[in-house]
Amino acid sequence: MTKSRILAIVVVLVGMVSSVFALDLAGWKYQAEVTIEDGTGEYGRLILTPGIYDAARLDLADIRLLDARGEQIPYVVAKPKDIMDRFKYSPAIINRSTNSDGAAMVTLDFGRKVVKNSIEVKSAGNNFRRAVKIEGSNDNVEFFTMVRQAYVFAIDYRTSFEQIDLPVNDYRYLRITVKPMATEEKSPVIDEVRAFKVEKKFAQRQPVQMLQMEHSEDEKSNSSIYVYELACRRLPVSEIELDVGDDAFYRYVAVDGRDTATRKVKVDSEDNRQRFREVEVKWKRIISDTIYRYTDADGKKREELILRVPSSRRVYRYLKITIRNYDDRPLTVKLASAKMIAHNIVFAAQDGTAATLYIGSESASRPRYDLEQRLNQPLQVKAKVAKLGVITDNPLFGEAEDKPLAWTEKHKVLLWIIMGAVVVVLGGFILKSFKSIQTKEVQS
Repeated sequence: MTKSRILAIVVVLVGMVSSVFALDLAGWKYQAEVTIEDGTGEYGRLILTPGIYDAARLDLADIRLLDARGEQIPYVVAKPKDIMDRFKYSPAIINRSTNSDGAAMVTLDFGRKVVKNSIEVKSAGNNFRRAVKIEGSNDNVEFFTMVRQAYVFAIDYRTSFEQIDLPVNDYRYLRITVKPMATEEKSPVIDEVRAFKVEKKFAQRQPVQMLQMEHSEDEKSNSSIYVYELACRRLPVSEIELDVGDDAFYRYVAVDGRDTATRKVKVDSEDNRQRFREVEVKWKRIISDTIYRYTDADGKKREELILRVPSSRRVYRYLKITIRNYDDRPLTVKLASAKMIAHNIVFAAQDGTAATLYIGSESASRPRYDLEQRLNQPLQVKAKVAKLGVITDNPLFGEAEDKPLAWTEKHKVLLWIIMGAVVVVLGGFILKSFKSIQTKEVQS
């Protein structure tokens, strides 16, 4: 076999692969133009917009990028992550005592000066809100107040909030005072105290519009309830921030979600007519957390008004935020806003080549490209900035319903198996031919 014939076989194989990469666009509802604006490198990076999440599937498996010739452009989907370094200390607990007010007190000895900015206070019980005071010292004699009043919570035996942020300090000793609630007859018990040095680096976020729909006060549970609607569905919301007008507070907050208020349920009937009734969709818990604002001993105002959502939690279209006020007056929530960490699409960019993004296919399977193996860290590669145009209807959507599917569309798996077998067989012939050519060249 000559070199020219081997080259012809390779061209045929490439053509076969390209034909498989061709996409039947009738199965995709929406499209948007992709333009490359600036930057260097052989790749392009596109940040997904809220509209993409609203139109695409939840798993984003229906995203396709096509070049001007209608061939698929390989891509990798990656989501930036927050980075948190957390160094844990295990100080000795000394000087356990109870003061005249029934508060439990312990002193932590770190053995030397160490930098820290967070502690966790574990105390017995499964339904409480206890005030905590934190003081620091280097000689275990004279103590200085760092946190005059923070709180630890236990909602039930499964849900508790024990972390308290501290001013960055290097005191050798910390004294922790946990006060009982007014309804508690016995002094609380401090089971354990852990300390940490926490450093955080947050990924880039994008704002998400939230529209307030309802606000009510539940007098029975002394809770404030707010209902909001997000601008789009399926958004990867990473945090929700509350704008609170009050000066000093500490509250437990729960966030629940659902995609619709009601759903239709089929009703059995004696005749053949279909009947349905509307039933309310139950709220699903997303997260629970605490918000607070206080002034420390140095006069510095400290607050945490952001409810952070783990990346593993799904955020729904409608959000219900419940603020438990205990025996305090309701808070004044002036505004709620959200932010999301958007996925990035890193793709092979060709100079001067236009691209189109397609989304909205319920039947598409997740594509597999060799690019995933080549890019171990897609967010670290040098890439050009790509921008997404307006999302519009795909004019070709639904055309396949009026014509039979091609054999290659009906039997994709079988086609890939046949192609794999052909590649193996032809690969053997090519290898054998190369060896034969090299042998003849050596003999000549």
